[in-house]
Amino acid sequence: MSRKSKTAVIEPDPIEEIAAESDGLSNAQAVRNALSEGHEKIDEIDDFVRTQYGKEIPRQQISAYKSQTKRKAGEAPRRGRRPKGAVEGYLAPPARLTPTGEGDLIDALRALKPLVAKVGVENVKKLAELLS
Repeated sequence: MSRKSKTAVIEPDPIEEIAAESDGLSNAQAVRNALSEGHEKIDEIDDFVRTQYGKEIPRQQISAYKSQTKRKAGEAPRRGRRPKGAVEGYLAPPARLTPTGEGDLIDALRALKPLVAKVGVENVKKLAELLS
């Protein structure tokens, strides 16, 4: 007894046809193309990839490809806090003077000269007495 195989005729899905036409375009390349078109948000990228290439890419994967692309382009990721020196309008405090030799003493005296000119010798003496 021979068995006849039952084969069902499956009609091609239109999305699969579009994907076949894209000549094996990778998901990463599809996301890069969407970014080059100016789409920045994940929703926009997802819509672009679906309509242009007929690909279903998970949102997490789109996000990963997007960050990889930006990192390779030299853009810094926006994770964590900004360094203190990078905040606009903020000047980092000057380094503390630690007397280690004669050069440091001269630098300290040069730093005091504008203070003496501003408040006077007697007031600087009073300030020195308060601090000691």
